[in-house]
Amino acid sequence: MTGTRILWGLLALLLGACAGNPDGYDTRLSGVVGFAEDVRFLADPGTGYVEAYVRFGADLPADVIIFVDQELLEGVTNHRWTKGGDWMAFVGFQRDGTVWVGGGSDAALAGTPSRERNWKLFELGQALLPDTWYRVRVTADFASRRFLGFAIEGGGLARHLDLSSIPLDYPNYMPFDRGSTIYLVGAVRARKWATQSGRPLVFFDDVVGAVRDGDRYRTVFANDFENQTTVGPQPVTLPVVKLDNYTMGWWYQENAASLFRIERRPFARSGAAVGVADVTLAK
Repeated sequence: MTGTRILWGLLALLLGACAGNPDGYDTRLSGVVGFAEDVRFLADPGTGYVEAYVRFGADLPADVIIFVDQELLEGVTNHRWTKGGDWMAFVGFQRDGTVWVGGGSDAALAGTPSRERNWKLFELGQALLPDTWYRVRVTADFASRRFLGFAIEGGGLARHLDLSSIPLDYPNYMPFDRGSTIYLVGAVRARKWATQSGRPLVFFDDVVGAVRDGDRYRTVFANDFENQTTVGPQPVTLPVVKLDNYTMGWWYQENAASLFRIERRPFARSGAAVGVADVTLAK
């Protein structure tokens, strides 16, 4: 496995064979990833969620997919199911109310990385409003390796989707030296689907990752974009990726082509800064 494959492996999470050409960026996935290492949860995985606040402007093209994602990385030592396993709970959505759930398969659960997502599509029943903060949450049970639900609230919308029939996906062998959980937010746009003009920018704030601890949830990751001014590349090493090279709770670019930055905006939900996923396609 080359360094390029590792860096672009996360790009392939979303679109599989449609991941695009890294030189032409026919698909642009702009996201950030943060790591958490909670020893108790990793020793006995259970239910967890990722939550983020999301907004966009009136000129966001309808084809842009916004996503939130949480994953359990097993590592190459003391793994539970699969050496280097990457168990992904990914949900994307568009401003028209279409929801994309990246489901897995029996083969993936048995330890064979999937080549394409087993997409499950849902409709919220109404379009999302621009210039409005939406709170979105994806909940999954990592013990059974299944989704549990997707919730979105804001702008007069409050919907919860029951996703408990959908297994998590295993999209990539990820050779980290030990286990961790990761939390991701961002957006993606593919040239083949890009039928509208506009500014393809999506804004994020107050991202939280939490795990079930008895009768409550315990926060293991929280980042509101206030403590960083830039987002750098992941400190990948080969042939094994050393988790000690990562700062827990810090944002890293999800892939080499990610256009994700931190900006000060007057509409920040908390503090002064927001994360900006820019999915501008190359000319």
